[in-house]
Amino acid sequence: MKVAIPHHEGEVTPCFEYSSSITIYEIRNNRVFAQDDFTLRSEEEFDRIRLLRDQEVSVLICSGILDAHEGLLTASGIRVISWVSGKTTDVLHRFLQDKLAPGSDRPGTPATGSAETL
Repeated sequence: MKVAIPHHEGEVTPCFEYSSSITIYEIRNNRVFAQDDFTLRSEEEFDRIRLLRDQEVSVLICSGILDAHEGLLTASGIRVISWVSGKTTDVLHRFLQDKLAPGSDRPGTPATGSAETL
């Protein structure tokens, strides 16, 4: 499985469409097996979606994302876990523990203090 996280200085970026860096982690046996860092220089927002499809990403973990882009990713078979913030290492760790919940940072939702479930 491959998991992508757009980031800046070790934190999940606030907006998928404007992120300049993304890391794709290859997960095997619930551990990070490999990772590839990509610099996103194109101003064409669909280039990010193409990159994820071309790299055979299974899951995108991000903060804000336009509904249309989330729909395109989902239609391409990529699971989107959105409205997540924090350090990329912490977010990835919660994902590997199956404790990462989408929507905890979405505007208008009650603050839970954590993106973890249970």
